[in-house]
Amino acid sequence: MSTFTDSYKVPELRKKMWFTFLIVSVLALLSLVPVPGIDHAGAAEAVSKWGDTGKLLDVMSFKALGNVAVTSLGIYPFLIASIIMQIVTIVVPKLRNIAQTGEAGTKIITKLTRIAAVIADVIFAVLYCVGMRNHVWTSINYWAAIILACVCLAAGAALFGWFIELINNKGVGSGLVVVILACIARNIPDELKALYEKASVLGVPAAIGLTAAGAIVAVALLVFIVWFYMGGKKLHILFSKRTVGMKQYAMQNQILPLKVAQAGTMPIVYSIAIMLIPAVIMCLVMPEGTENILLLGFVNFKRSLSFYLLYCIFVAFFTYLFAMIQFNPMDLSNQIKQNGGYIQGLRPGKTTSQYLMSLYNNLNIADATFLVAVSLIPMLLDLIPALKGIFFAGIVLILLGGGLIELKTVLENGLSTEEEKAKAAAKDKKKNKYAK
Repeated sequence: MSTFTDSYKVPELRKKMWFTFLIVSVLALLSLVPVPGIDHAGAAEAVSKWGDTGKLLDVMSFKALGNVAVTSLGIYPFLIASIIMQIVTIVVPKLRNIAQTGEAGTKIITKLTRIAAVIADVIFAVLYCVGMRNHVWTSINYWAAIILACVCLAAGAALFGWFIELINNKGVGSGLVVVILACIARNIPDELKALYEKASVLGVPAAIGLTAAGAIVAVALLVFIVWFYMGGKKLHILFSKRTVGMKQYAMQNQILPLKVAQAGTMPIVYSIAIMLIPAVIMCLVMPEGTENILLLGFVNFKRSLSFYLLYCIFVAFFTYLFAMIQFNPMDLSNQIKQNGGYIQGLRPGKTTSQYLMSLYNNLNIADATFLVAVSLIPMLLDLIPALKGIFFAGIVLILLGGGLIELKTVLENGLSTEEEKAKAAAKDKKKNKYAK
C-alpha cells in the first residue's frame, strides 16, 4: 500500500493514476449505454441462456453484455486479435524480423494489431447481430436497425481496444491488466451479494457470518497468491577484469532476480480466451440456446471433462511460452560469457547453460503447477452442490493478485525513475551554481 501512496505524491505518477481511473470510469459508464436498434428485454433474455460462457463474457465486458450496452463485446475481440497477431509474428519470419528491429518494428506490429482488432470487432459485431435478428426494433426499417446496432457494437469494442492502448501509453501499467482488474472488481459486490442470498435460507446472522467467512478466505488466498508472485531466486553474476591496451577495466557485479512466476497472469487469460472461441461463436450465432449435447458441452463447460484437460495443457504451454520471452536461458548464458562474466560457483559456457536451463524448467514447473492447482481446485469443488458458484474463484484471485503485483512493480519503477530525475536535476543545479 505504501507504494501506491508514495506514487500518488509524485505529480507525474499521480497524473497517470488519475488518467487510468478516468478511462476505467468511462468504460463503466459505457456499460450502461444501450445498443440502439435492438429490443433490450428480448436480447437480455437471450443472453441469460448463454450459460457459463455468457457469465464469463459478462464479467469481461464490465457487465455490459447483460445490460445489452454498446460495449457488450468487451475486451474479447481485442484479446483474440492480440493473441492471433502474437502467434503470427512468431510463425511468420518476415514479421518476426520486423518485431526484432526495435522501436520502429514495435510500431509496425502495434499498427497491424490495431487493424486485426478492428476486423475482429466487426466480425463479432456481425455475429452478435445475426444471433439477435429476432430481437431487432420493428418501429424502423429492419435492415437500418440491424446495421445501426452492428456499427454501434463494433464501435464499442473498438473503444475498448483504444482505451487499453491509451492506458499503455499514458496510464499506469498494462492496459489489458488494468481493464481486467477493473472488470473483476466490478463483479465482486455481485458475488458477495449472491453468496449472502444463497446463505440467507439459514437466517440473517448465519448468512452474514458465512459471507464474512467467504470474504476472509478469499483475502487469505489472495495474500498467498501475492506471496507466491513475489517469490524468486537471485542469480549472482560476477565479472572478471578485462585488459584493454595498458589498462584494466572491471565491470560491476550484478544480481539478477528471477521470479518464480515469470509468465505472470497471461497464461490464464490466453488459455481462457482461446478455449472460449467455439463457445462464443455458438452463443452469438444461436443466442436462444440449443438442445445438441455436443454444443451444450462447449457453452456449459463446467461439466465438460475435455475443458479441464485442455485448460491444463494450454496453461502449461503458455506458461513456458511467456517465461521464454522474459527469461531465455541460452541467450542469458551467451551474454554472460561474451561480457567475461560467470555465475558464482559455475564455469562459463556449457555448465552455465545447463544450470540456467535446469533453473528455467524448475521455475516453469512450479509456476504452471501453481496456476493449474489454484484455478482448478475451485472448479472441482464447484461440482459439489453446496459449494456451487465458486468455479471462477481461483482464476479471479490469480488475476487479481498478479495484476496488483504488476501495478506495484510499474509504480516502483516509476518512483525510481522520478528519483533519478530529481537527483540529476539537483546535480545539474549544483553544477551550474559553481559554474557561475
